[in-house]
Amino acid sequence: MTCSPKGLIANSSVAWEEVAQLGMRSAQIGCPDVRPLGPTVAQLLKAPKVTQRALAGFLAIVKSSYKSFGRVPDQYQGACNVPIPVEVIALIGEKLVGKARWSREYNDKQAQAARKRDAEWQAKADAEWLKHPKLSPRAVAQRIAPDNWNYVRQRISKPAK
Repeated sequence: MTCSPKGLIANSSVAWEEVAQLGMRSAQIGCPDVRPLGPTVAQLLKAPKVTQRALAGFLAIVKSSYKSFGRVPDQYQGACNVPIPVEVIALIGEKLVGKARWSREYNDKQAQAARKRDAEWQAKADAEWLKHPKLSPRAVAQRIAPDNWNYVRQRISKPAK
């Protein structure tokens, strides 16, 4: 007798509640529980269409794992080490408010953050040019952002004389 319920997992008509009951029965007869708990981050990102049910299942797994063990299993982690991966938050936002609106709001936030960052760089550049007016934008960018100077150089402008 094998304990692998692959046939049950592949059948999408089986509800997760039924799979959980099967897991309890397999534990009673001594089989290890080898089934995935629900959709992982990779499965959600690869799915052509993400359903509310899949997102709810994912969030339930993340919540219960974090509450029980104080961490989330690796297959439910995203690029950042947070309880709910940023990728899944984006999927939830798209599902709740619609893709076009979510994208517009997200892009507006990103643009606002970029404007703020550019203003900070420009303020630092202006201070450098007050001390050293003959420096080029490249030299100033290398002083204020040595790791990212080429991009900063494009975002700052030397004040008029």
